[in-house]
Amino acid sequence: MTPDAHPSRQRARRVPGAPEALIVDEPEGLAAIGRPGTALVLWRRQVRPELASLVDGLAFAELPHLRFEAIAAHRVGEALAAALGPRAGKLAPLLADVADLARLYARVTGSATIRLRLEAIRDDACRRFHADQVHARLLCTYRGPATEWLAAHDVRLAADGFVADPEPAAIRRLERFEVGLFAGARAPRPCIHRSPPLSGTGRDRLLLVVDEGGEAAGCTC
Repeated sequence: MTPDAHPSRQRARRVPGAPEALIVDEPEGLAAIGRPGTALVLWRRQVRPELASLVDGLAFAELPHLRFEAIAAHRVGEALAAALGPRAGKLAPLLADVADLARLYARVTGSATIRLRLEAIRDDACRRFHADQVHARLLCTYRGPATEWLAAHDVRLAADGFVADPEPAAIRRLERFEVGLFAGARAPRPCIHRSPPLSGTGRDRLLLVVDEGGEAAGCTC
């Protein structure tokens, strides 16, 4: 991970009850994922109203579902447009935001290439709490319920070796459009999280996942 470029601008603060998690006010503050003992960094950003209106107005079948295994971050915008063809114009605000977050991930992690997934989800993908088999993963939910995570002191292992389901009150959730940079299992201190269960709710999600290029694909969270 790259060091913080502008420490005076980060204004990072600990999440109450979860000292391993930080909230930052500036996008470059996500680089704090490289600090010792930090497992999660949250950027609680504001997005333009037209982005929310666009995503909310799409039928599930219209939501983009794309995957790039290894791509330079500066090429993400053109790759998204090429993959979507005539649909790209209608989705321009969404694609621009995805491209911005891809470039941000590359900057704060120092990744030469990235792996990117923009996925439409309506099932229970990765509903068990886990750590991803990566160094650091960026997650942003554009529609539907966002990623759920646990403070380190609430993590317990079940008899089968997986993370046990915690008490509902212990489950923390990202906000829609919030950007989370999660330390994975290849980092010294991973953040345990899961995709929110959707079965029986009638809801769906649109999720962005960005990893370092060349890492295992991992789970949908």
